[in-house]
Amino acid sequence: MTSFKHLFRFFLIALTAASLSGCVKKDYDEPETANVDPDLTVDFTIAQLRSMAVGTAPIEITGDSIIAGIIVADDESGTFYKQMIIQDSTAGIAINLDISNYNSDYPIGRRVFIKLKGLYIANDGDDNYSLGVKDNADIGRIPAALVSQYIIKGKWGLEVTPVAVSLSTLNSNASDYTQRLIRLSGVEFASADAGVAWGGDPNSTFDNNRTVEDCSSPTNTAIVYTSSFANFANALTPTGNGPMTAIFTIYSGDPELILRTTEDVSGMTDTRCDGTSGTLTVMSIDSVRLAYTGTTTTAPSGKKIRGIVTSDYTNSNLVSQNLTIQDASGAIVVRFGSSHSFTLGTEIEVNISGQELSEFNGWLQVNNVPLGNATAVGTGTVTPRTATIAQVLANYDAWESQLIKITGVTISGTGTYSGSQTLSDGSGTITMFTRTGASFSSQSYPTGTVSVTGILSEYSPSTFTPQIIIRNTSDVQ
Repeated sequence: MTSFKHLFRFFLIALTAASLSGCVKKDYDEPETANVDPDLTVDFTIAQLRSMAVGTAPIEITGDSIIAGIIVADDESGTFYKQMIIQDSTAGIAINLDISNYNSDYPIGRRVFIKLKGLYIANDGDDNYSLGVKDNADIGRIPAALVSQYIIKGKWGLEVTPVAVSLSTLNSNASDYTQRLIRLSGVEFASADAGVAWGGDPNSTFDNNRTVEDCSSPTNTAIVYTSSFANFANALTPTGNGPMTAIFTIYSGDPELILRTTEDVSGMTDTRCDGTSGTLTVMSIDSVRLAYTGTTTTAPSGKKIRGIVTSDYTNSNLVSQNLTIQDASGAIVVRFGSSHSFTLGTEIEVNISGQELSEFNGWLQVNNVPLGNATAVGTGTVTPRTATIAQVLANYDAWESQLIKITGVTISGTGTYSGSQTLSDGSGTITMFTRTGASFSSQSYPTGTVSVTGILSEYSPSTFTPQIIIRNTSDVQ
């Protein structure tokens, strides 16, 4: 689940998303002017500037000092919105400016000179520093019309060597590295965060945090934050071990890494700490079911499942976080941490590495899976297994969660789908259950003999109560 400390950040990004997506991204063109620095004298370091910020209230800069730094993060990928990070040999700092797609003029690798007089600086309380104009008690963005007055372009195409640092050092001396380009070696994403979408689904989740760790200690971890509006938000995190480059910040006291592009992790292809290759391999659903020990179990690392969605979320006969997925070997429930939108017949892959296997009222599920762990890879169909009710009851353990079709059935009960109705076919009886929240719950079911197709589930482990859950009224014919 997402930490609530990122909700405020998400809402700020969401408010500006429309304008961000509406802008046309221009390729960076080299300036027409010569690639030289302006004739300005730098008399202040970024470290000296940061030392002026005492407390979190904006401090006005009244002197005619000038700093210079090389841009190490811009807005090209959408991760940094209307904010650039510059760095000199002493420290880094964020500059807030009210320009979208500013990277056309101020790309990564360009030196800029900042005339400080009239600007404000503040420490956000986590030793992250911002430079801009005063906006009540905060640091606001430099208005577009004034940006060229304060920010003077210098040489472009320059490189900044990231500061080599360990996760252990970041956890113990975090404030020494804030807003600097750093490079970690020998790190990997935690099993549950490897091979999943960087930013989750911006339409239905705030889960934009992934955890990176090293091999030396389980306490050596850091959050990797990705805006849901980054242009790589739907790309998958690396599954291997290796180097990572990022801008380092602190968020509510926690170390946090922010990538500029996926090139910052392109080298994470080595063997993981546990000796695995780092590549997620497909595990049959039947094998996943067999891995469950009868009590809460952890799914094997480095594994994913692939299958066809057999549930229909649009009709709400399962809760919005749940779906059933089936392959040639079997079927299982996947319960996400938030509502999903995978339609009936979608082929998906789900990273189950390190995820919880548990039962809810006797129904086995892969539980609390981050929505970003699932990726649509195609479409397909599942032919329901045709059986009598007696056969369904006799084979329940093997067929649980599979799509079942029972022919020659009569339905008895209240007259509408809502709640528990009884299916009979001469060989036995079984419950057909419909949630009151299902779109068709108040409709009348047909009389006479019909066929019923649905998902085989269980309601109570203590009394062993199998039931059929239909997806929509087309399942009853």
